[in-house]
Amino acid sequence: MLDFPIAELITPEEQVAVARAVAIMASRDNQVSDSEKHFVEELMGQMMLLPEERDLVRREFSTPNDLMQVARAVQHREARLFLFYQAVCAALADNKLVDGEMDALLSLADAFNFQTEHAKGFIRWVRDSLELRDRGQQLLVEM
Repeated sequence: MLDFPIAELITPEEQVAVARAVAIMASRDNQVSDSEKHFVEELMGQMMLLPEERDLVRREFSTPNDLMQVARAVQHREARLFLFYQAVCAALADNKLVDGEMDALLSLADAFNFQTEHAKGFIRWVRDSLELRDRGQQLLVEM
């Protein structure tokens, strides 16, 4: 999870939209794994969402809204970067990136006017970073 002082940079409404969009991303492959749910729960905790806001986000797992419509509520550049990073992490939370997830990420990047090649490079960087983190944790366990 990216350590980011998000509450200082974006509005509470944008925080809810970010969490909702990440939950929608997690549901893109039509099955939400425990690791994806846990990821979204951690994100909501990081942003200190209210209980009713958390319920709104959790509903996105079973009846997801349109990702682009929810993402449009995120206006600040920092919030968009944060959302894109969190969306990539959510898509990778189950250690696989399926076509629907990649398509959604690239649509999100396009909606935010991120260049496609930069978005793909960023997705690769996040995947590599997560893999390195996991390998490092495995090495510590084996020591």
